[in-house]
Amino acid sequence: MGRSTILFLLLVILLAGCGRGAKLLPTPFPTTGPTVTPGGIGPVELTVSELMSAPGLYIDVPVRVTGLLRKQPLIICDTNLYPSPATWGLAEEGVLALAGGLDQQVRSLLPDDLAMTVEGRWRRWQGLVGCGKQAQQREVWYLEADRIISPSPLTQVTLTPASGEAIAAVTAEVTPTTDPSFGENPQEIPAQTPQVGELPSPESTTETDLGAFPNPTSDIPGGQTLRPTPPLTTTQTIAATPAATPATTPAAGTGTPDTSPTVTPGGTPPTPTATTAAGGSGQVVARGNLYDVMDNDFITATLGGGTTDSWEIDIFEGEPLTVHVVAPAPADIIVSILKNGTPVVNRQNTAPAGSPEIINNAPLQGEGLYEIQVTTVGGASTDYALTFFTEPDNGMIIIPGMIVSGNPRSAVELPENSYHYWFFVGKAGDDVTIVLTPLGNEDVGIYLYAPDGEQLGSADVGLEGDEEVLEFTLTANGLYAIGIEELYSEALEYNLELTIE
Repeated sequence: MGRSTILFLLLVILLAGCGRGAKLLPTPFPTTGPTVTPGGIGPVELTVSELMSAPGLYIDVPVRVTGLLRKQPLIICDTNLYPSPATWGLAEEGVLALAGGLDQQVRSLLPDDLAMTVEGRWRRWQGLVGCGKQAQQREVWYLEADRIISPSPLTQVTLTPASGEAIAAVTAEVTPTTDPSFGENPQEIPAQTPQVGELPSPESTTETDLGAFPNPTSDIPGGQTLRPTPPLTTTQTIAATPAATPATTPAAGTGTPDTSPTVTPGGTPPTPTATTAAGGSGQVVARGNLYDVMDNDFITATLGGGTTDSWEIDIFEGEPLTVHVVAPAPADIIVSILKNGTPVVNRQNTAPAGSPEIINNAPLQGEGLYEIQVTTVGGASTDYALTFFTEPDNGMIIIPGMIVSGNPRSAVELPENSYHYWFFVGKAGDDVTIVLTPLGNEDVGIYLYAPDGEQLGSADVGLEGDEEVLEFTLTANGLYAIGIEELYSEALEYNLELTIE
């Protein structure tokens, strides 16, 4: 019995020692959870017309816009260049939304009139645009593009390797056809080997970012040249899509108006004609020759609903032509220039409603009689103001835009030997106060013009650096003009404020 007791005690002691040496390990659990992708609201999908009908509604908002590519003319300067952020645009039925960004791909790889869908943020930019001292203060609404949704680069870019062989079609339309030798059983269709130049599969090109697409002629490792050879499972017939007719010409604000025409007082009443507006429809109203009807540096008129106003102008050999047209929002101006009924500028609409539409240095076709046609998006009736310039050495007459009560314009730059004409809508009985403040020591003057062009008042009594104040009670309804000048034709930077009570 004693021996059994001793063995039992030894066994208990050994078991207790083993228990103290063992360590309890926790059950292992994953230390990281799944990656959470934060949700967000995608870009607003808009047509060009929807975007330009209310540009202020989408400032800094991500948008996706579809339209036809319109490359804007590049500014080439001998002096300092002040570029616009918008270098191309998307057009739709005569309406243009300017855009900027991805210039290397857009300007060098994609053809005009190509249907595109682009994502980016809608921006409003203000600054100088033009060359040297002739640069103008401009307001530019544009799409800051960061991604091209369509076309995908492989299906829409003509790739030309070092050998000079074109290996991809531009703007291809795919029409599947069936080879009779295949039989009617889809399983009997033989496998095919991909060929260079065939259209890539949608899976390989969906929503590709063109901004990240490499140079098509760049070398890849091994001394080879980039050649897309995507797989196809059927025989396909590729037909080129017809190019659309360009609907917009040079961008507003890509240059500077140069001069004022010599005018002869007179007038010609509007005469309806049966001709058709460039690129559009509706009655064209002949307004007469601008040299005969302009009493000042500008003219104001009323555009009837659904009509197009036509102004004649004589151009002599070697003369340039710059045209400014502005109307109060929501009217959105469209301007065309024709010679012998053929458009040389076809329905330009590059500025949002309420901003001036500017055709700078129009691509004229020699001397002769030209037409300037004015209409609006949607055929809306509106008052508008127009001026033109053909003599670069006689100074610049500039329409910066519309001004409204309680919304002052600040740090506006007027080039030397130039004049500004701002426009506003007034009513009979309105008490108007205009305050012009130079930001330097310049001597400034203000001039107020009635809708018929008559000068109503002026203010230029102050000394150099003094502000000028003009007060007047309006006697008619319509579009009024405010003229601004530096009395010694020096360059000027100023603030302008309009109050209507």
